[in-house]
Amino acid sequence: MIKSSRWYWRWSVLALVMVLVAGLMTFVLWPREKTPPQLASAATKSLRVWRGVTYAGTTVNGNGAIIGFRLTVARDGTTYGTLSRDSGAYAELAVSPKRTLLRGNSQWWFEHEPGSAEALANTWVADPPQGVIGLAELSRMTPTALADALSGKDTDGPSGRPSTWRQSGATSVNGRPAKVLTDGTLRFVVSASPPYRPLSVGLPGSAGSQGAATPEPAPDASDARTAVFRSGPQDGAARSVGHVQSAGHVPTAAGEPAPAPALSSAVSEPDKAQVQSTTENVRRVDTSHEQAEPLSQRVAAQTDVAVQLTASFCSTPSCPATVNVTNQGTAPASGTAIVTVAGQTPLNSPVSVPPGGNRTLTATATNTAPPGQTIPVSWSAVFYEASVMGDDPALVKRLMGRGFKLNEPLGDQRANDSKGKPVLQLLDAMTADIGPRTSPEVRESRLSNVGKTVANLKQQGAFEPFYDLAVNTDNLRVAGESGIAELAAKTAQLSVSDRRTLQYTSDLARAGNEVVWGNTYKPEGSTDGYKADLQNLTGKQTIQRKAVSGGTDAVVNDFAAAINELSGTGVVPPGFDKVAWIDIDPNASTVLAGSDRQALAKEFKKLKLDKYCNGAGGPAFDAAVFTTYPPGPDGIPQRTNSVFTCNELLSSAVDPHKYIQDEMVWKANNDPVWYSANYISDGRRKSETTTENGVTLPKLAKDNENHWISKDKLPSAPGAKLSPAKFVGPGSVGDGKRSDLLNKIADHRKTSVDLTNAELKWKENETAANGQTRDKALQNYRKELGVKPNNSSISERLGESAARYHIIPEEFPGAQWIPLPKTPTGADMFDQLYRLKDGTLLIVEAKAPSSNLRWRQGKGRYKNKMVQQMTREYAETIIKAMKERETKSPRDGKLADDLKEALDHGKLRYVLVKAKDGGSSYAGGTLQESVIN
Repeated sequence: MIKSSRWYWRWSVLALVMVLVAGLMTFVLWPREKTPPQLASAATKSLRVWRGVTYAGTTVNGNGAIIGFRLTVARDGTTYGTLSRDSGAYAELAVSPKRTLLRGNSQWWFEHEPGSAEALANTWVADPPQGVIGLAELSRMTPTALADALSGKDTDGPSGRPSTWRQSGATSVNGRPAKVLTDGTLRFVVSASPPYRPLSVGLPGSAGSQGAATPEPAPDASDARTAVFRSGPQDGAARSVGHVQSAGHVPTAAGEPAPAPALSSAVSEPDKAQVQSTTENVRRVDTSHEQAEPLSQRVAAQTDVAVQLTASFCSTPSCPATVNVTNQGTAPASGTAIVTVAGQTPLNSPVSVPPGGNRTLTATATNTAPPGQTIPVSWSAVFYEASVMGDDPALVKRLMGRGFKLNEPLGDQRANDSKGKPVLQLLDAMTADIGPRTSPEVRESRLSNVGKTVANLKQQGAFEPFYDLAVNTDNLRVAGESGIAELAAKTAQLSVSDRRTLQYTSDLARAGNEVVWGNTYKPEGSTDGYKADLQNLTGKQTIQRKAVSGGTDAVVNDFAAAINELSGTGVVPPGFDKVAWIDIDPNASTVLAGSDRQALAKEFKKLKLDKYCNGAGGPAFDAAVFTTYPPGPDGIPQRTNSVFTCNELLSSAVDPHKYIQDEMVWKANNDPVWYSANYISDGRRKSETTTENGVTLPKLAKDNENHWISKDKLPSAPGAKLSPAKFVGPGSVGDGKRSDLLNKIADHRKTSVDLTNAELKWKENETAANGQTRDKALQNYRKELGVKPNNSSISERLGESAARYHIIPEEFPGAQWIPLPKTPTGADMFDQLYRLKDGTLLIVEAKAPSSNLRWRQGKGRYKNKMVQQMTREYAETIIKAMKERETKSPRDGKLADDLKEALDHGKLRYVLVKAKDGGSSYAGGTLQESVIN
């Protein structure tokens, strides 16, 4: 018994030990999940030992413009990377311990110094104001400085106290599970499993620190105390020169908070090679550009040129005059002196005058007085200064002929008055109707208001999108002299919302939409006027847009304000949709700023936004758009427009599939940036596998109002059945002039395609090399095609020209061209129409090399089906559309009758001509026919 008892206790002790060991192993192998504060602490701890930080994300500059960036900041504060805006603007940034250097393309400088954009383009500028960089103190954000900001140790930060973290969601970055942490103000994405590393950060700025001095960049150490949230310098030199300071920061409109410097960025630790490359790039730039001047000096140097002409009574065959050109400014003056008299130009000579110097020239004209008679003549001398007026003397003469005094400041502002060719082009576009018959009163009023408008736009950083609207797209709609005055008043003080709406207006105009911004819209034949932030006449939408940099309450309040404005009188024209657009800054102090569509939908349910749906006689709005910056798969914030309708806000349905598809169709029509990223110009998807919010991009087709709709919305009629393609080579063009024309058009298409490809490559990877390639392609495009917008019409012209000047004359000898009336949008019409020798009518669909046949909603008996080009159903649809225009266009009606009769009697043929891609040379095309009788 005793022996048995001993064994019993031995086994009991062994069992107890095994249980304790198993419990310890369980604790070791399955540790308790870290709390949000522990996650944040572990991530910031790892951050402090990083060799540097690579940032990739978005921020907001002092003008409210969204800046994309990719920068690497080494531990010692050395920084190198790139900045960009959606308009194609980009810049390189190099920060050494001693100074900051920036090199931007001409688009970059359009926002800050449009008059000097060409001169500043692609040159390094020293110590630009932070308003030009647009990054607050991000370039000083070493690993320790970022860790201090996240932990609350930086007392100049958003809270001045340690952060209290909680989990607000889960995500994945580059396929790695991660947790989203927030303390109510900051956002912090941390890997969900060891090693705990920061993956993305969202830091708001301090709106109250404008103009704070810039601390010297200290080496990164545990006691570094960099003030990372200040808005940055308006450097000392800039403060003494008004035009530099005004370009750096724009005062906000009354009632709208100043935009705080905001940061929403993916973060990662660079490898040793990246840090070494950063240091070497900065050293290279700093050493090779030691003489780089500060921006304040580059633009502060101004010329002050005066021209004095002296001529006396002349009775000899040749009459002399003396011209004295003086320069009392601080910069050299170079240009052309031109003298005119009695229809002669006796002097047209280049002149250079140093600061404080003068040049004397002599002009000799022929005496044109008849023998024995005396006639009065008027001598005129003008100095066309290249640095002020650009390189287009004809443009300068045209403006001076309208009454502009180009050597004087625009409007009432003497600051920032370097004009340059873009400014002159804008003045020209806004006064094109001023002529000899214009009354002096109208002329004086117009020149004054146009000058004020352009000066306002330059001073407030809004020149670039307005230039696009008025010059590049020729889409500025103004209601007479009162409209010009309205523009001058509107641009006197622009809010962040105004500037972003103007940029969106420019995007719509480049996509071919007719728009009204800054003016009261008066429909044709109506005495009523409608005034809103934006009227999209093509999309039939009235848009009220608000920019939000505050918290969730500010989002809700601005949403309510936009809806209230849309409900007012004199805002929404009959038949227009009402759109409330809330543009949330990348790091506004609301959880909504980084939310995707699904998260927004959940929050809106909590906020009960559906209560704003009920309006008088129907929904208070037709679409609510919210711009946010959720992280993409790689953690980099992606600007996203989420579109909601009252049907969705009021619905309790769990599956949002239909609403997401409707949103994508809405964006195809109203978000040109999104459309160009996902679709080719003819509505084909760039990728058939792309999804958004879990839903595949829809196939698109045009409806009867030329709007995109989902092709699957309606059943399809039978598709086109074409004959085998017959190739017609370029050797049969024959006529030398036509051959030269076709080669030129092909070269223009190649130039357009090169620019498009360069822009896409730049957007995919914003490296300095890709930026320079894009800039070179843009310069070549401007040289070849001027200010013409780069869109599908350039490629379409190759197909149309191949048909008209080569393939149709070659394959159908004697075919007679029949001009077709144009439609406002280019829809509801055939490409070309001919009459053959036997009286048969020939319809031609002309296509560029990469274009395919389109689908659209039918008309008449096919109104409930989708029809494809080159089919009888499509032909009947277009004939029906032409007949519907008969009241306004009798010729359309007559042609519709002729086409219908030909179709009914088997006297209508339908062919497809498609140009071949030959690069810069014309390469012929193919011909196919469809049987429609």
